[in-house]
Amino acid sequence: MMSEPVCGACGGAVRPAFRAPAPEIAPDLDMRPGEPTRSTLRDWIQECPSCGAAAPDLSALSSTARAVVESDEYRMLSTAVLEETLPFRRWALICEHTGDRPQQAEALLQAAWAADDAAAMTEPARLRAEVATLWDGTNDVELGLRRLDVLRRAGLFEAAEAWAAVMSERGPDELAGAIIAFQRGRVASRDIGRHLISSALPPPAHAPHVSHAKRATTGFWSRLLRT
Repeated sequence: MMSEPVCGACGGAVRPAFRAPAPEIAPDLDMRPGEPTRSTLRDWIQECPSCGAAAPDLSALSSTARAVVESDEYRMLSTAVLEETLPFRRWALICEHTGDRPQQAEALLQAAWAADDAAAMTEPARLRAEVATLWDGTNDVELGLRRLDVLRRAGLFEAAEAWAAVMSERGPDELAGAIIAFQRGRVASRDIGRHLISSALPPPAHAPHVSHAKRATTGFWSRLLRT
């Protein structure tokens, strides 16, 4: 018989990690997955009822996270940030202090999505600016394309155009080039809105992206497109 999961930070009983349904609609350009996955965003982060730790899987937390959870910085988040973003901001802070920069960026981007859903005015842009900084200089194609969308949606148009130029100089493949060209058009129009990746690519580009909780950076197009 399998034992019940416990929080890695404090040892308290917790629920099993949430498993989102597979998306059936194309993702946004920043790889926020389509429905029905999209609407489950609030369930992606667990919060420990005993110590307040936050993570996608509390049972996988290292015991070193406890010091972060008990810190004043962590506790102050509850009154310093938008309520809908709090679980993601808590997870981001744990990642920052445990040295997991990639997951910190993902957590902050998910916080931006939560702020979008809450119709917050300025918080999404601030969060996206933080993500763009964490992804600055990446040589990974997927992260580079996502960073371009993050910069545009944050309203950082000059930085977005500069980053698009950098990516173009790297000799992107046809599909990446199509996304970059689409984004440059949106930047020129001062557009900060959400766009599906299928709107930037020629058909067939309507397959969902299923890796909202992953950081895989190989086989990007094979995972994204139906071939």
